[in-house]
Amino acid sequence: MRSIVYLLLLALSITTLPAQKKQNEFTLESKNNFFWRDTTYIPNPDLVQKYNPDKRLWVPFAEALGINIALNLFNNYVTGAPHARISFESIENNFNGGWDWDADNLITNMWGHPFQGAMYYNFARSSGYGYWTSMLVTAFGSWQWEFFMEIEPPAINDFIMTTFGGAVYGEMFYRFSNLILNESLSGAKRTWREIGAGIYNPGRLINRLIYGRASRQIDEKLYETEPNVGEITFGVNNVADKLDFKNGDRNFMVTLNYLYGMPFMKRSYKPMDYFEFTTVLNFGGNQPGMGQFRIFGIVTGKQKALDNGHKLLWGIFQYIDYLHNKVYEIAGYSVAAGIAHRTPMKNRHTFISKLNIGVMPMGAANSDYAPNYKVEALDSARTYNMGWGASAKASLTWMFPIGSLIFNYSFWWVHTLQGAPGDEYIGILEPQLRFRLTRHWNIGLQYLLYHRRGIYADYDNIDLRNNEQRLFLSYRF
Repeated sequence: MRSIVYLLLLALSITTLPAQKKQNEFTLESKNNFFWRDTTYIPNPDLVQKYNPDKRLWVPFAEALGINIALNLFNNYVTGAPHARISFESIENNFNGGWDWDADNLITNMWGHPFQGAMYYNFARSSGYGYWTSMLVTAFGSWQWEFFMEIEPPAINDFIMTTFGGAVYGEMFYRFSNLILNESLSGAKRTWREIGAGIYNPGRLINRLIYGRASRQIDEKLYETEPNVGEITFGVNNVADKLDFKNGDRNFMVTLNYLYGMPFMKRSYKPMDYFEFTTVLNFGGNQPGMGQFRIFGIVTGKQKALDNGHKLLWGIFQYIDYLHNKVYEIAGYSVAAGIAHRTPMKNRHTFISKLNIGVMPMGAANSDYAPNYKVEALDSARTYNMGWGASAKASLTWMFPIGSLIFNYSFWWVHTLQGAPGDEYIGILEPQLRFRLTRHWNIGLQYLLYHRRGIYADYDNIDLRNNEQRLFLSYRF
């Protein structure tokens, strides 16, 4: 329930993005249904240094340490959490024992911990530092928490997801808040924008309050923005076992999609200049409240214009996936090499193809066998296997004058390091067809086919299928 409330607040805050006053600020390629909000802006570096000078590097490190101490005191004295009752002895035990695993549920480990990392990250990002330095601060905050702030052994899975996942979440939230903040405003409009940006980016809000940026009024624009478009969809889905369409579990569904930055539009890309964000919420049925939470973004890349308007994009990408229904629960963080191609936009029909293949430092998948294996230091077991592995993503999009046809395929291989020994091979095919009704409204349908092959050392292998159908109405903003 808390995750649903949080994501609803996220959706609400994103919808506070600046309303476009000029018709031409929305760009629509009528020939091929390509639509985005043109908010490209690169600030003057001299103005940024004048109004937002870089803070000394020790400042975000000290803030990460301070927030860890505050969270531990809250957990200890307010909630009475046993794991927060630290001592010099517990710290010594953590260093003597070294890295281990923990037994939290999958959504906490693979989805929740990056939110804490995003706070560390934005302490640094809002102090004037870039992606990599901010990730270093995130790693420090996570390491300090694991070894000093809990009596449980430091968990390597938490460190990986908090550090790398926290940087992905943190940069995405930083980019979103750039779209919302407007320091030329005052009064209620200004207050609501500060609150909207601070709901999911509290690290930046804390610094804006400390440095006086939340209340100052200036006409200069100081924050970089890229083209973007959001979409919220309302519909129904049916999740069925195996390949049967009947006797499925029907739910109301709300989806939030956001595309930030435009591939093929720049010659070079730095971290998260371009990313895609998707989250799916279920209501009214028996499925989990959050069905999906996925981020796909570029780390570094180059674009090359080919003959006759064709364009090529290649680089390093990263992505976080969390998918959950009553049949499967999958999550992972991956770094991948990728390449993409787009045919000319001037044509009535445009095709975009993408391929990514990479490593997955941390992945997880539910398993009926996992409860048989305890995390020894905690004398507790999980309902899922954890480990490292590999992943791949492929997509083909056909955009035509009145809509689009999209084929997405995702694959994960998880080699179990903690849980039932073996390997999980998981794939999801997601074809989608949509038609444009008006400038902002679309109607569409989507099919999801899930397949899984589990090969185990000590148990019978498994081979599973299930499918989901979706019908939706979407609004682009």
